[in-house]
Amino acid sequence: MRSLALSGVVLGAECLSGGLGARAQAVAVQGTSGLAVTGAPVVAASPAQALRPRRRPRPRTAGLPLARPSTATSPDLAPGGSLDTNAPGPSWGLLGNFGGVRDDLYRAGIRVDASVDYQAATNIQGGVRGQDVRGSGQLVFRATADMNRLAGIEGGTLAVILTDRFGRSLTADQGLQLLQQTEEVFGRGRIPRLTTFSYDQQFGPNIDLKFGRLPVGSDFAGFACEFQNLTFCGAQPGNMVGNYWYNWPVSQYAARLRLGNLDTGYLQAGVYQVNQRDLDDGFNVDPTRATGALAIVEGALFPKVGPLGYRGSYTVGGWFQTAGGPDLYRNGAGLPLSVAGGTPLAHQERSGVYGIAIQEVYRPLPDNPARNISAFVRVAFANPSTSAIDQQMTAGAVYKGFWDARPFDWIGVAFGVSHASSALARGIAALSAFDGAFRPQPGYERALEVFYSFALTPDVVIRPNIQFVNRPGGVAGRTDVLVFGVKSGVTF
Repeated sequence: MRSLALSGVVLGAECLSGGLGARAQAVAVQGTSGLAVTGAPVVAASPAQALRPRRRPRPRTAGLPLARPSTATSPDLAPGGSLDTNAPGPSWGLLGNFGGVRDDLYRAGIRVDASVDYQAATNIQGGVRGQDVRGSGQLVFRATADMNRLAGIEGGTLAVILTDRFGRSLTADQGLQLLQQTEEVFGRGRIPRLTTFSYDQQFGPNIDLKFGRLPVGSDFAGFACEFQNLTFCGAQPGNMVGNYWYNWPVSQYAARLRLGNLDTGYLQAGVYQVNQRDLDDGFNVDPTRATGALAIVEGALFPKVGPLGYRGSYTVGGWFQTAGGPDLYRNGAGLPLSVAGGTPLAHQERSGVYGIAIQEVYRPLPDNPARNISAFVRVAFANPSTSAIDQQMTAGAVYKGFWDARPFDWIGVAFGVSHASSALARGIAALSAFDGAFRPQPGYERALEVFYSFALTPDVVIRPNIQFVNRPGGVAGRTDVLVFGVKSGVTF
C-alpha cells in the first residue's frame, strides 16, 4: 500500500473524528480520500492485498503527513514516529507477535491490532476556573479478515473496529466557549462503540463496493488528525454539522460505491442512515427511528507534479440530507425567532460542499520521498439557515524528517477559521434592534496550532503543541484562549 500522509487526518465538533492522527482511528479496511505515503489515497491497496504477508523490514517512516483520511483505514500499523497507519505490514506494536501467533493469523488472512491515544491540555489563558489540566483518550481494537484466504472470495475484506473513549474535556470544563475543541479525541460519549463492522468487495481494479456499519469520515472528506485542535482534524463537515454527519467513532448503516482507482483518481457515492440511536447507543443495530438519509458524492485526483513527481491529492465533494431541519432565524410565519418566538421554519433538506487539497512541495533529499514538506488547504460550506457552523477554512504544512539527527520527528503548523451561522447572527441583530440592548454578534473563530512530534520508539509518539484561539465562539471581545497540549499515541 502506498501512503502519502500529509499530517493532518484520522477521524469531529467533539472530535467527531478521532484520536491521535491515524493511530486510534485506524486500520479498518476501508477506502478514503486521503493521500498515502507514496502518493495514492489513503487506502491505495486493496484490503485483501494489504493482508498478504510481506517478508521485508519494517519501514521507519511514512512519507507525506497529510495523506490519510479522518479515520485512517489501512490494516497496517504506523511506522516509527509517524502515527501513519498506512505503512506496509505486518508491523506489530509494543506487544509483538505473541510468539508468532499474530504472524500465523496474518498469513491465514486475519489481522488484529490495538492502540491507545491520549491527549492532555492546560489553559494558559482563558477559562472560567483559573488554570487547569484535563485529559481524554481512546482505546481502539481492530480486526480485518481477507475473505479470499478464509472463504475463497477474491477481493473481499471484512473489518471490525471497537472503540472506547474516556476522560474529560478542557473546553467543556473550563467554559472556553469554542466552536472547535482543544482536544479532538473527546466526544460522542464516554462509552464503548462498534465503530466499524463492514464488508468491502473489489470487482477488478476500478470498482469497489463497501457496506455495513461505517463512520462517514472514513470514506468521505477524509483528513488525518495529526493536530490536536479539532479545527484541523477529520472530515470538516462532521465538525460543522455533526447532528447528522457522524464522524468517527460513530457508525451508521451505510453503503459506498467507488469507481476508478486510488492511483490516479476516482468518483464515489455513499448513502448513510441518519438515526439518533446511533449517537446514544454505541452498539445500536436497530434501524427504526431513522430521520432520513445522508447522500454524498466525491471525486478525487492524485497527480504527480514536477520532475521529482511531488505527490498531490485534490478532492471535492457535496452532501445532501433528506430529513431537513429547523431554521435558525425564522419561524413558520417568516418572522425572526429571537423576537417573535414560535416554531422554527422547517426546511426539507440540508446540504453543503467541501474541498481538500494536499500537495508535497519540498524534499530535502530528492530521492527520499519519506522526508518532505506537505501543504494543505481545506474548505467546507454548509447551509447557513440550518447549520450552527456554516463555514470552515484551514491551511497548514507539516515537515516530516526535517532534522537529520532525528529523521522520524515532525513539525507542523496550521491556521484555520470557523464561522458561526450567519442566521444566528441575524437573529441576535434583530433582537438587539428590537429592544435596544447591545449583544455581540458571532462571526469567525480563528485558531492556530504548532506542534513538534517526538518518535520515542517505533510504537510510541509524543506530540506537544501550542494552540491559540482568537475570538472564541466567533465573538469579538472575548478573551483569547491559549492552550498547551500534549498528544500521544501507542500501538500494541
